[in-house]
Amino acid sequence: MHYRVIRDCIIGGAKVRSGDVIALDQRMADQMMAIGRVVPETAMPNTSDRQVKEVESRETKGKVAPKNKPRTSRGRSKSSG
Repeated sequence: MHYRVIRDCIIGGAKVRSGDVIALDQRMADQMMAIGRVVPETAMPNTSDRQVKEVESRETKGKVAPKNKPRTSRGRSKSSG
C-alpha cells in the first residue's frame, strides 16, 4: 500500500522527505503510523498550492491601519509620606 510521509525521517535505511509517497509493507507501515511519520495516501488530499493568499474585499481594499495613539498621563496625586 502507498503512504504519504508527513515528517522527514529515515525509513528502511533511506531518507524520505515530507510529502513523498512511498510503498511500505504492513508491519513497517503500522510502526511508522504509530509514531506519526506516515498516513495512508487516501487519507490526505493532494495539495499542489499551499500558499497563504491574501483576499482583498471592498472593505479592506486600500485601507490603512490606524496609527497608535500615545498614552495619556493619568492624574496621579503626589502623596506625602
